[in-house]
This record gives sequence, structure tokens and C-alpha cells, in this order.
Amino acid sequence: MELGVKGRNFVLVGGTTGMGFGAAHQLAADGANVALLARDERRAAERAKLLSDEYGVRATGIGVDAAAPGDGVDRAVERAATELGPLRGLAVTAGPMNQQGPFLEHGDDSWDWYYQMIVMATVRSCRAIIPHLQRNGGGTIVTTAAYSVRAPKILIPPYNALKAAVLTMSKILAKTHGPDGIRVNVMCPGLFDTETNDHIREKRAEQYGVPLEDAIYTHLSSNPDWNMRVALGRGGFPHEAGELVAFLLSDRAAYMTGAVINIDGGTDF
Repeated sequence: MELGVKGRNFVLVGGTTGMGFGAAHQLAADGANVALLARDERRAAERAKLLSDEYGVRATGIGVDAAAPGDGVDRAVERAATELGPLRGLAVTAGPMNQQGPFLEHGDDSWDWYYQMIVMATVRSCRAIIPHLQRNGGGTIVTTAAYSVRAPKILIPPYNALKAAVLTMSKILAKTHGPDGIRVNVMCPGLFDTETNDHIREKRAEQYGVPLEDAIYTHLSSNPDWNMRVALGRGGFPHEAGELVAFLLSDRAAYMTGAVINIDGGTDF
């Protein structure tokens, strides 16, 4: 199914890895132009060139830390508009995990880290893009919460709580800016085995005596602290989440806003 995004311009925060890069691939394959925003500017530029070379679209890589206070995201989005043209949408897929442990082990530093990385990175990104979408007659935003907002895990209380905040904020934005023609939807991914797990993949494969591709899922489904049992018996692939993001950014989802979409293979349901 063609998405009808050919020639449109989208910003992807966290667009150089995992689900974000999966979305960038899908959008570019359908003819959209993309700006990949990430902390590593060199990797952003390399990934943008890869998309441009493969699909013949305009792609730009822009270095910015969306978790850092200040106007960095505003300037990055403005640069994306300058290089690509009028912007039609935004996806925020960044928001990794850091410290893990039960509630009492998370001090102010841990909560502050997660707050900036999950909530404020999304706030800054939405705040930067919305004026562009208003000027351009509307558009779409996709934010990322997590399946754990409905099935919290005890080792990541800040992550769970603040992903729930992203979900609530996204619904507020959908109500506030629906009259502007701006749709806002939330993706709630479960276990996705992305390259952020590469540093522990070999260790887990050896620990459980399984192939590398099964190592992360085996660990998270076997460990009682996680107990991430998935009905489909595997973790998700980045391109699967990327295809959902691209669909939500397109007019194929024109009557969807304020929606919360689970993509978790059937985890804890």
C-alpha cells in the first residue's frame, strides 16, 4: 500500500537507529524527504546519505541533543525546514533506558535523566514543529510511549511513569491542535531488538545457550524481574515499528488522532 507521502517532508527525532531509522526507511521508500535528528551528527549525516542514495530523496542529518535544555531542537527543526522545505510531520522515537532497579534505588539524578530524555525531548520536539505545521495547513505527529504504561515493570519506575506522561501529553496535543489540522498519535512498542542491545547480545546468547538473534528475547522472557512473555514468541523488528510510524504520519491515517496503538506482539495482555 502506497502511503501517499511522496515529496512531503518529515522530521524524525531519534531517526538514525532502531524504530526511528525503520520509519525513515519506509518514508523514503515511499518518496518522502526526511531530516534525521540525533546526538551523533556524523552518524546522522551518514544515515541520511544512505537513504538519499538508495531512494533518490532529499535527506539531511542534523546533530542535536533533544534532551538538553535550550533552543537546540528549535534551531534543528528550522534547519530541516530550510533544507527540505515546508514540514508535514514529526516522529519522536528517542527515549532509551538507563539506570535500572526498584523504586528506592532511583534518586533525583535518575529521575531527572529520564525526565529530560523522555518527557522534555518530546516536549521540545513538539513545541518546535507545531508552529511549522500550523503555517503549512496541518500535519502529523507520532510520539512514543511504551507497552509498559499498561503493564509496568518494577525495575524501571521512572521510564514507566514518564512514558505515561508522554501518552497523556500527546492526547492533550491532539485535542488542542485538532482544529489546526494537526493529528497526534502515540505508538506503544513492546520488546524491539534494536542495535542498542548489541553490547549485551553476545553475553546473553552465551548465558542462555541460544543464537544471537534470540538472546535478548530469551533473557527478558526468562528473567522473573522482566517476565516479558510475548504471544508471538519473539521480539519485534525495527522495520515493523517503522512501518507503523510511517502509516500514522501519512494520510492513510487521516481519521486517527489521540489514538494509542500497541505494537508488542501480544505482551502482558
